[in-house]
Parts: sequence; structure tokens; C-alpha cells
Amino acid sequence: MTAEDILAWSGFFDTVAQVGATLAGLIFVGLTISLNYILKADGYLARAFAALFVQFELLIIAVSALIPGQPAWVLGLEFIAAGLSFFVAITLFGRKFRETSADFMGGRTWRTGRIFVTSVATLSPVVAGVLLIAGAPYAMYFVVPSMLASGYLSIAYAWVFAVEIPRRGEKRPPPQ
Repeated sequence: MTAEDILAWSGFFDTVAQVGATLAGLIFVGLTISLNYILKADGYLARAFAALFVQFELLIIAVSALIPGQPAWVLGLEFIAAGLSFFVAITLFGRKFRETSADFMGGRTWRTGRIFVTSVATLSPVVAGVLLIAGAPYAMYFVVPSMLASGYLSIAYAWVFAVEIPRRGEKRPPPQ
């Protein structure tokens, strides 16, 4: 893959950076609405961290891909470093602030689904990076699942933070 091939993706990555920033703002609004509840439940902190970090990962990947004239192997290394770093960070933070079945959608099935989608969001760029280094002409397409998974996670988390947690909290007084 040449620098010109990567340049052909610039419109896509420009849009990804803008959407990522917008979704991060939406998540912050949701977090602000439910902050008292989120701080009292460890599982919500892990979700908030994951939601914000997948958006930060999108920003780093998009900005990396927009750097003009860099060789594909350098972009591949950037994708690998970003994906692995965010995967490790989200995993470690999630272990520190574990969900319980009492958390909204905290059951095993929901948790497994979130882990799967978060893994796709963080590890797809790693696959793309390896393929970029190997010179595969289709490597950039492996970034797309990351963008879709990150968008899904952000919208879902924003909904939970802005709507579901306050709705469920109205039935009991907010934590002090």
C-alpha cells in the first residue's frame, strides 16, 4: 500500500475524527447527568472509561492516518500501538472496576457482548496494522469494524448514562 493509497482514505478518517469527537461529547453529557449514580457503581466506571477510550482510540487512529506522506509500515505500527494500548488499558481498568449483575445490563450475556464489541473496536486496528506492514492492499478495510464497534459502544453507553441510569435512579434517592 502506497502513501497515495492511504491518502484515498483521508475523507473517511476526517469524518471518523469528527464523529468520534461528537460522540465523546455525547458521552460526557450522559456521564454528567448520571455522575452521582456512576460513581457509586464500579461497573459503570469501567463502561465510562471504555466508552471514552474507544473514542480516543478513534481520534488517534484517524489523526495517524491523516499524516501526509508517511509510509504504510509506519502507519501500521501506529495502528498496532494504539489498538494494543487501548485494549490493555480498557481490560485493566475493567478488572479494577468490575460490573455486578445488579448494574443495568450487568448480566453475563450483556457483559460478554460488551467485551466482544470492545475487543473488535480495539483490536481491528491491530489487524489492519499488521496487514499494512505486510503490504496487503486491503489492509485499511480492517479499520472499518473498529469504527463501527466504537460508534455502537458510544451510542449505547451514552443512552445508558443519559437515560437508563437516571430513569432507574428515580425510583430510589440518588446516592449521597
